[in-house]
Amino acid sequence: MTTTDAKRRRHHSPPASTAGGSSSSSTPAAPIDSSSPSLDLIPDIGRRLTSLEDFFSLRGSCRAYRALLPTSRHLLASQAPLLLVALYPSLTEALFHPRLRRLHRFRLPWGHHLPPSRYTLFYAHGFLVTATTAANNYPPRLLLLHLFTGEQLRLPKVPAPFSRVILTADLLVVIFLPGRATVQHCHPGDALWRVASAPAPHVFDDLIFVDSTLYALVGLRLAILELSESSLELSFLGGEYNDANRPAGDRFMLGECGGEVLLISVEDDQRVVYRVFRWVSEKREWEMITNLGGRSLFLGLDGFAACIDQDYPGVRGDCLYAAGLRLGEWHEYSLVDGTCDVCYADYPGAPPLNNSSLIRPSVWIFPSLC
Repeated sequence: MTTTDAKRRRHHSPPASTAGGSSSSSTPAAPIDSSSPSLDLIPDIGRRLTSLEDFFSLRGSCRAYRALLPTSRHLLASQAPLLLVALYPSLTEALFHPRLRRLHRFRLPWGHHLPPSRYTLFYAHGFLVTATTAANNYPPRLLLLHLFTGEQLRLPKVPAPFSRVILTADLLVVIFLPGRATVQHCHPGDALWRVASAPAPHVFDDLIFVDSTLYALVGLRLAILELSESSLELSFLGGEYNDANRPAGDRFMLGECGGEVLLISVEDDQRVVYRVFRWVSEKREWEMITNLGGRSLFLGLDGFAACIDQDYPGVRGDCLYAAGLRLGEWHEYSLVDGTCDVCYADYPGAPPLNNSSLIRPSVWIFPSLC
């Protein structure tokens, strides 16, 4: 166990389980008869299931199946992206399968702390990242909840405002407010957040980790950001941009695909247009692309969510899936032909489509990236 692991305060609750699944450890072992598949086939069956609800139903059948079906990236590789949505008017949360148009209900340990006192920010590495927002809980606190194991990791109170959160595989949490110079970071178990600021006039428009390197978008310049206990260091990879060589778009965010750093722009004119640029290190500039090698990019309301590099039913390659401003809305934008389909999560208990609700827009969930 590493020093960082030893410092983490971990709390386990029953896992957030889908309907049809079970988190109980006392499920009796089902008798194996001649009509049941051989136990050595169960992992292969689990890998082929494309519904998370079906996976947990199979896993919960008996102790033997549960032991053979841990919630690992390998066994959940066929699970398509889902949306974390809210049920109106209770404000409880559920998982929505966009292609099947089907809800997976599940339990969360903060059922008595619903929006607006607590809300989910995003999902990464199997964890939902949530924040408290009630006035008596300010400054807010972040909680990391593992969606499948129920593990909870609590973070200290946040000293400075933020809107964006990044979580690495080793559970380093980085938060910042676009347009500001301050970056905050900590591991679960740390007593305090570490706070550092860039020298004037630099401010951060976005941050992203790609292959363990933290990249920063400063204006439209790409830089590598090194964090230490109380300071940071910026190393710019390219020069300034002007009107002649500026990438097109109104809003910009960083992304990644196949280990490459991307710049994603959004233009809201008469219709929504997304553009993707890759960083060309030899030229030290952004170059527009329309081919992702068959992969798909997913964007949250506040920034990049994930790159999916496998084929899933209903998920198109070379396409961007972007959460919309309205509740339950997302855009499917093809980089190949520039078409944009606006889709809505239509389900029993869907909130009204408005922008003034206390419920945050939907969050993308990736079981295959747990």
